[in-house]
Amino acid sequence: MGTVLSTISGADEDGGGAPNTTSTTTVSAHGFTNAETEYLLSLRRLVCQDRHMLQQETQQGDVQSIIPLVWRCSHQLAALNDTTCGTVALIQQRLQQLEVICNDSSLSNSLNVALQRIFTSDNKNEHESETYESYLEFVSSILWRNGSGYSQSIILQFIWIVCSETNACSGDGVVLAERIVELCLCTAMLVHYMLKDDAFAIDNGSMTLVEARSDAKEKMTIQSLTASLLEYTASTRADQFGGYAATTDSTTVMPKGSVTQREFSEWQRKVVPDLVSCSIVQFFQVLFFPPDSNDVQQQKQPQGVSNIFQQYTMPFPALHSSKEVISQTTRLGEGEVIPISSPVFGSNVRGENSNNPSTSFSPSVYAFTSISISRFGGKWYRLYSGTEDGWSWNQLEHSIIGYHGPTLLVIQASCKHRNETVVFGAYTASKWEKNKRDFFGTSDCFLFQLQPTFRVLKSLPKMGTRGGHYMYYHSTTNISTSNPSKKDDLAQGLGFGGTVRNPRLFIDWNLEVCRVSSQDTSFEEGCLGFPPSNDPLCASFSPSRSSSSTLHINALEIFAVGDKDTMARGFNAQYRHRDIADATLRHARTVDKAAFLGDMRNGVIESKAFAHRSQVDGRAHGCLKGEEDGKSIGL
Repeated sequence: MGTVLSTISGADEDGGGAPNTTSTTTVSAHGFTNAETEYLLSLRRLVCQDRHMLQQETQQGDVQSIIPLVWRCSHQLAALNDTTCGTVALIQQRLQQLEVICNDSSLSNSLNVALQRIFTSDNKNEHESETYESYLEFVSSILWRNGSGYSQSIILQFIWIVCSETNACSGDGVVLAERIVELCLCTAMLVHYMLKDDAFAIDNGSMTLVEARSDAKEKMTIQSLTASLLEYTASTRADQFGGYAATTDSTTVMPKGSVTQREFSEWQRKVVPDLVSCSIVQFFQVLFFPPDSNDVQQQKQPQGVSNIFQQYTMPFPALHSSKEVISQTTRLGEGEVIPISSPVFGSNVRGENSNNPSTSFSPSVYAFTSISISRFGGKWYRLYSGTEDGWSWNQLEHSIIGYHGPTLLVIQASCKHRNETVVFGAYTASKWEKNKRDFFGTSDCFLFQLQPTFRVLKSLPKMGTRGGHYMYYHSTTNISTSNPSKKDDLAQGLGFGGTVRNPRLFIDWNLEVCRVSSQDTSFEEGCLGFPPSNDPLCASFSPSRSSSSTLHINALEIFAVGDKDTMARGFNAQYRHRDIADATLRHARTVDKAAFLGDMRNGVIESKAFAHRSQVDGRAHGCLKGEEDGKSIGL
């Protein structure tokens, strides 16, 4: 891996030789504590030692299974001097689990080859202290310990080596975009399963994965992110965004579907800033510093080492129902959840008629986490679902109004001209406000498309009277006071961008159709929904750069997202809002009922219920008021 991985080697292939004092004390610039430094160096020695023993036992010149080897050695150091049955069983169990996942991954062999370069080197003349220095430099850079985030150049070198080992290298300095995206998704799944012991079970004496995986959704996510990367690359090469040209030799023809390191780096920075940090960086963090367990006896570890191994939080959010928080009647046992099923993100329980939370890895959730871990890394609480809560505007309004926190609106839609679906929506950090005749909200929002091509269309700054049209919510028809027969022509529904009569992303109040367009002054340009056809005979043909379409809504969901404190404040605000609304309604009902009865009795309101009072005048004489010519009606 250039100047870093190519210089990383073992102390000796037999694992001998401890680092000298100078090597240990000169690594403070890498950002590790003394305990962490000693642990990492011990890990490297142990891996080299065990690897050499495996080579002698199998009589092979190369051992491919270095990922499970590092995983086992890191656990052994975490449970140093603890040889109890529980600890040994835990290490063996986690090792078997990792082997199951690695055997199921097409990239595991390439990851092993790249990791071998971290722990070994062909440079036999390299001094031992230089070897340890290079090793610690790599780990420090990839784990963000050097004070300036992870080293982009080292990450890119690692990615390019892995993708080259998968025969994805299609030219000098370029690799296939699909393999890069697949690598990130693969390492993200590895992190998920390395932290989830309950995703596995022993069946007939062998470890098996019991968690359901959706190969189709994994493939769709890879295709979506790959299409986004290639779309951005094509734009920069054409210099449409004022970017740079492809940095390859002018005589070299860029292979189809390939990208350079700079192109990938720029796309990641603009579209998915946390793509690498929630996948490759997390993978190395968990691999080198395994998750803590009650079975690991921390008190038997060397002084200063116990604070290295901590309880990890899951890197990807879990789905929950907002009824778990705001419902007064829901009663759940410890660890139970209200079952929900999302057509985009999957189910949150393990099976039908179950309240046990699911551990399933959702590729679509991973895609959002790659946008921002801080925004989408915690729990997601679903506020509204058209399928489960009903396709009613009143129900949608009741679900979101009053919640003061970031929300994610997700739409799955289809078009009669295409036999496929598209997933898109919007994120906003502002609260929803009822019946606004104008736009509101702040620039902390964006539009997105999840399928078929991943896009993030950020908000644009307001320039005078231009732009600033972020959120729109208007659900009532306003009648002109000067002319009651004339109604306004404002759009009735919710939306983002555009104008009050034609928002860029707009959901009609009947929740049946959604209108989208590709341009406005408040968000970046980009297609939402299906791209327009280039065929003039096609119904979706658009001769201009700007295009719009009307789609049928198949699924509509709104989630509360953010960190724990943010959502707690949001739900508390919704509690207060609903309490005030309920108290106001009760008061109005009491006052209105008394006033209504009084008005009817006083004749202000004509009512059949009191009409008999005016009709029975003279009933004591056996006749009704209004009798003609003295004729009477007998009782």
